[in-house]
Amino acid sequence: MRIIILSVTFLGMGLVPVASNFCKRMYTGKEQVSFINTMETKNCFISYVLIDEKTYLIKQKKDYKKQLAVIRDALSAYVAKTLSGIAHEIEIIGARQEFSGKIKQWWPATLHTMASGETVRKQPKCKYNALRLRQFWAQAQSFSEKGLTKLIIEYMTWHWQLPEIIALDLFIGNSDRHCGNLCYDPTTDKFCAIDMDDTFNKDLCKLACKKLKYMIEKEKVVFTTDEIAALKLMKNTLQVLTRKHTPGELIQKLRFFAKQAGFVKGNTLYNERVEKKISYYELMITKTFKSAQQLIALLDKIVEVKNS
Repeated sequence: MRIIILSVTFLGMGLVPVASNFCKRMYTGKEQVSFINTMETKNCFISYVLIDEKTYLIKQKKDYKKQLAVIRDALSAYVAKTLSGIAHEIEIIGARQEFSGKIKQWWPATLHTMASGETVRKQPKCKYNALRLRQFWAQAQSFSEKGLTKLIIEYMTWHWQLPEIIALDLFIGNSDRHCGNLCYDPTTDKFCAIDMDDTFNKDLCKLACKKLKYMIEKEKVVFTTDEIAALKLMKNTLQVLTRKHTPGELIQKLRFFAKQAGFVKGNTLYNERVEKKISYYELMITKTFKSAQQLIALLDKIVEVKNS
C-alpha cells in the first residue's frame, strides 16, 4: 500500500484540515498473503498477515451478534480518510470469503493497515499517557462528565491533531476514545486513531451543543486562548467532514459495506434484527449531520465572542 504523508504548518491551531488522497486497495485477490500469527483478546480474534511483504492486521469479533461492527469500523475509517493520516485504513473481508488468518471463515472480518508507533496506553512515560478523551455516554456519573467535557477541551490544546480526532469522534458518534485505541509515534509526533466499531449509534454532536451551552451559561466557563484555538480547529474539521460526507452519501456507503460483508437477503447473517440495526445507523447518520451543523454554528459564535 502506498503511504501518503502530507506536511502541514501549525499556525495557532487555526489551520483547516487537508483532505487526504485515497490509497489503492490493500487486497484485490491477486496479492500473495502469508499468515504470521493469531492472538485472542476478550472480544476479538486478531491475526497478522503479510500481503506483498507488508504487515497487516485482521480483526474478527468473537460474538455472533456483534458482526455488524465490521461495517461501522469500515465506515468510520472511510470518513477518517477525509483527513490527513489521522487513522488507519480498513477493508472488509466478506463472509465466507476464505482468507489466511481469518479464524471463522463463514463470518466477515476487517483488514487493517498497521498504525505507526504504539498505543498511548503502552507508553507510560509519554506525556500523552495522561489523556482522557472518552466522551462518556451511558457510563457517565453526571451530566458534567458526559460527552464533550471541559477537561477534553483542555486536552485538545496539547497537540494539533487532538481537535481533529475529537471532531472525528463527534461526527461518527465514537464515545470510546481511550488510551488503548489511540496510537502515538514519538518519532513523527503524530497520532493514529484505531478501533472505531462502536459508532453511528449515538448523536454526540447534539450532546456537545448542550454541554457547551451548559459550560457557558451555567458554569460560567471562560475558555483560554489556546482552548479557543483548539475549538476553532475542531470546528474547521467538522466543516470539512460535513462538506465531504452528506447523509445520503454515508448511508449509501453503509449499505455498500453491509453488502460487501454479507449482510444481504439470502445470507444466514441477515435477519430482521440486523435490518433494524442498519436502519438505526442510517437514522443516526442523518440526525448527527444536522446536529454537526448546529455545533459548527455554536462554535462560530464562541470563537467570534472570544475574538471580539
